[in-house]
Parts: sequence; C-alpha cells; structure tokens
Amino acid sequence: MLAVAGAFTLGMTGNDRVTVNVEGRAHPGAVDYWDGNSMITPILVHVGGFTAKVAATLRMNEIHRFNEGLKYMNQNLEGTAVLASMELWIDLTVRCEPNGHLSVVGDVRENPGTNTHLEFQIDHVDQTVLPGLIASLDAIEREFPVLGRP
Repeated sequence: MLAVAGAFTLGMTGNDRVTVNVEGRAHPGAVDYWDGNSMITPILVHVGGFTAKVAATLRMNEIHRFNEGLKYMNQNLEGTAVLASMELWIDLTVRCEPNGHLSVVGDVRENPGTNTHLEFQIDHVDQTVLPGLIASLDAIEREFPVLGRP
C-alpha cells in the first residue's frame, strides 16, 4: 500500500495494483454538487503483464463512498467497498473475506461508451493495508471535500 498525497493505491509496488491519482477539480471555480465534485483522476492499473492508463474523471462523492465502505470493513472485518464511477470509468469492488484477505475485482474503461476495457483481479491483498489506504483517502477528502448536495 502506497500512501502518496493526492493518490491512493490498492495493492503493492512491484505487484498487481490499481492507483488513482487525484490531481484536482475538473471545474476549479464550481461550488455546486454536479460540477464542483468532478475531479481529474488518472487511473493506472498493473495486473500480470497488463498495464492500463486511463484519463478518468471521478467524482468526490464516489471517492467518499468508497472510503466509507473501507472504514466499515476495517472496523468490522467484513463488508464490501465499491468505487463505481457514474461515467463508467471504473468499477472496483473490495470485499473482506473471512480469512482476513481482501478480494479485489475491477473493470476500467479507456473511454466510457466504448467496449475497450480491462477486467482484472488482484490477489494476495491483506486487510492490514486498510489503515494506510483509508489515511490516503482521508487526506484527499480533507484537501477536496465533497461540495453541495444533489
């Protein structure tokens, strides 16, 4: 688990992993829920011999919901956290298994509306990565809080 300000990584350096870089708001002057929460978030996936780099725009409310799911999982050692993009850039599901491992499956799209995508699974992720992952997401949320309401 990498803890880099403005990014969060699920997996380990040198192994299978997915990294989401949160570079800033796509519409910096907007303060409303719809435009204000749109973020510039390139996604990088390394799985097996495959690498995918996607120039995505996720929403802060989607990142917040994912973080809340991870926090529940960390506290209860059960549950599921989902990072699902409204625009279909990414669909990432993290499930806490009874043996203490995390089951990670995902799908990233090169461009929403096209069929070019990479489905992936990341094995050998232990629940001990959760505190660092949550800390990275908390730091991102402090810098870029969810704006407004739908």
